[in-house]
Amino acid sequence: MYTNAVGSKYLDASTLQLIMMNYLDPASEKARDHLKALEAELKTPKGLFYRYLHEDDFGKPKTTFLICAFWYVEALASVGRIDDAIREFENLLKYSNHLLLFSEDVDEETGSQWGNFPQAYSHVGLMNAAYRIAMKLDRPVFL
Repeated sequence: MYTNAVGSKYLDASTLQLIMMNYLDPASEKARDHLKALEAELKTPKGLFYRYLHEDDFGKPKTTFLICAFWYVEALASVGRIDDAIREFENLLKYSNHLLLFSEDVDEETGSQWGNFPQAYSHVGLMNAAYRIAMKLDRPVFL
């Protein structure tokens, strides 16, 4: 069993990477169930993702962690939910500023950017998600 994965009372969105890195076979029921559990617990109605919801040394999270939403898009593509991945990816683009730059965190209620800005993690997540979708669509070259 993986720490903070399905079955734990402390679910953590970082375990989405278990699917993307093939620790959980993306074609397996276990991977799909893992993804559904994380969606149910950590995904917001607006398509953002909390890293986790339990209290830590800083208290309970107040904002969503943007890279987690991009990990979610990658996991969706990995398990073959391409249409969902594209829809969620396009939704996340609206959380950028007028220069298409992303912060570290997003407030679920207002959509405002919080944390470090611009945030490399968020931009790497954006690129990885776009690439994963492109590979699944068999269009790895962006023109």
